[in-house]
Amino acid sequence: MADQGMKSVQRSNFTDTFQLFYKHQQLTKQTIIDELALSRPTATANLQKLIDRNLIIEAGQSSNEGRGRKAIAYSLNPTAFVALGVELFSDHVTLVAVGANEKTLYHTTFKLPFANKTSYYLAVTSAIQSFTKQHHLNAKQIIGLGLGLQGLVSADGTEVIYGKILNFTGLTTEIFAQYLPYPVTFFHDADAVAIAEQHLSQQKEDAIYLSIGEHLGTAMMVGGQIYHGSNGRSGTMEHISIDPEHGRLCYCGRRGCIETYVSGSALLHGRTDTITEFFERLHSQDQAVQLRWQSYLDHTAHAINNLHMFADSPIILAGEVARYMDQATITALHERLTELSAFPEPKPYLQLGQAGQHPVAVGAALPLLEAHIAHI
Repeated sequence: MADQGMKSVQRSNFTDTFQLFYKHQQLTKQTIIDELALSRPTATANLQKLIDRNLIIEAGQSSNEGRGRKAIAYSLNPTAFVALGVELFSDHVTLVAVGANEKTLYHTTFKLPFANKTSYYLAVTSAIQSFTKQHHLNAKQIIGLGLGLQGLVSADGTEVIYGKILNFTGLTTEIFAQYLPYPVTFFHDADAVAIAEQHLSQQKEDAIYLSIGEHLGTAMMVGGQIYHGSNGRSGTMEHISIDPEHGRLCYCGRRGCIETYVSGSALLHGRTDTITEFFERLHSQDQAVQLRWQSYLDHTAHAINNLHMFADSPIILAGEVARYMDQATITALHERLTELSAFPEPKPYLQLGQAGQHPVAVGAALPLLEAHIAHI
């Protein structure tokens, strides 16, 4: 029993040493001793174990530690292990490799029209294999692949339980896993965006995330975790209907869903311009586009007000359309929200997201990394 207790302490000290590297860019042995109250032999032994397992690397020398000479600095080895993330959309695929330091190492995007056929999934997995080969990532380094999809997924991340946008309900990870030598996990794209946003901002509060792309996706973060509810449908607030009789027709088959007023498709509303072209015309003071934008902000404010009445938490705007928004947009929405709110608001609750490119792919990779790190 005493031996088991000692091994448990040693294991804890080793894990704590490794976890400390996620709080600091670089560490010296003395910093580890001071931060974790370890003896010098224990700190030395843990550093050597981390080096032997290729989890950390020497990173030059630090500033003087009071003895007239510089100490060796260490940092995480970003390629010690890697998680892959993928975004699958109707017309393109994005791949990212996120390293052990939880930063994107490599990424690529290519056009590939979606088709729920074996040939499409084979093309995607072939592209993944080429991507990893190009960047010299071997199967032992890759801890798993997260796929961000436009659909609700099962609690274990192995099946699409509602995929009406791309008509792939029932799709399982097996179609990908049979071609790849590492685990594959599905994530709802809106959940992935929320994960990426929370990770980047270090947001600790409960929050609602609106991922505004071609379609609208919403997610709720409660206690640092995505809140799915009993059947995985909690947070799908994009299908709250605000005009069930005469509203716009939604892909879900009903009318008046928030999706049909706040998504990127709603902003374009059947026109042939792209999101980028729309905002270029907006900034050039195109009057017709200005009117469309004001109408879009009106609808968005109504949707946000309804969501805030449901959950009194910060609301973060993220996704492709949100990337074109700025503080002026937030101010314009706040003005509308002040008029709509039934209650006085002591402070603003609407925020712009911080995640830049590929938040779905990055957000699909991060949980795999966090699970792996937790067990080192």
